Amino acid sequence: MFIDCNPNIKQTVVEYMQKVLLLVAILGVAGLEIIGQEKSHFKVEDDDSCDQVYFYLKSSSGTCDIRTRNGKVPINILGHANRDYIEPEFGKEHIGKTLKAWLTLHDKGKEGFGKKVSRILGKKKTDSENYWNIYLTNYKPYRLNLNYGLGKSYVDLSDIAVENLKISSGNAHVKVGYHSKEGNRVEMDTFQVNVDLGDIEIDQLNLSRAKVVMAEVGFGSLLLNFAKQPQIAGEIWARVGAGSLQVDLPNEPIPMIIFMKNTSYRKLKIPADFKMIKENVYVSEAYDPDAENLLTFNIDLSMGSVVFATK
Repeated sequence: MFIDCNPNIKQTVVEYMQKVLLLVAILGVAGLEIIGQEKSHFKVEDDDSCDQVYFYLKSSSGTCDIRTRNGKVPINILGHANRDYIEPEFGKEHIGKTLKAWLTLHDKGKEGFGKKVSRILGKKKTDSENYWNIYLTNYKPYRLNLNYGLGKSYVDLSDIAVENLKISSGNAHVKVGYHSKEGNRVEMDTFQVNVDLGDIEIDQLNLSRAKVVMAEVGFGSLLLNFAKQPQIAGEIWARVGAGSLQVDLPNEPIPMIIFMKNTSYRKLKIPADFKMIKENVYVSEAYDPDAENLLTFNIDLSMGSVVFATK
């Protein structure tokens, strides 16, 4: 038997074993995380007796993407979460001619303070430990109520019928848009937006075909983007506290009128071609009180800011 007592060789062997043990420890932790995550699949089958689908989402944290696709399955949900921290609850029931379904992602309160803070600061990052894809279809009209605590979400409402929409953000980053540039199949009765500390972006709001937009902004921010002229008239009612509201307008002329509630703390910016027709009332160059697509803004501004900008 050959025994090498060279100390350099012994040191090399020790370092090698340390690296092996470290790798095993890392793989072990990663394996535990994978084991802790559970996949979930919830589905609502079509029912010809239902004329409308109501869907309620309450997400305490994580990433929830809502997308549209063809088919006769009104709601199809695929996701995974670490069950040590998040417990999903799904349910459905029929109420008259309405099919009601809900998904609640309960926070079990076991995350440490440091991880909570990292989720708050990283709200625009995808959460791979708590990720959900929610698919809607163009087969039935919807009433949607979407509530986000922490995390992020992208909501694509292309080419489906949304009769009523409510979105709330506690401290989440939420973007709503029309990825394929196909608008709402029906006129939307009310589009309600509530922002506490988070931020919400509504891209191509003109495609929503919303008759009324009601916005409440606390300390966060809300962006309303009109990529083109709306096809129907709309009223936008906004109350802005210490946060900000930005309205992006296209270069093409839009018939608009803005009513501002007078306040000594206000901060308002409007394009140079707008003019004030009386105190706290502003109109665009294309303003026509009888226009079929007239946009009417009613804004109550406190200590925050409101900016109207053209691209």
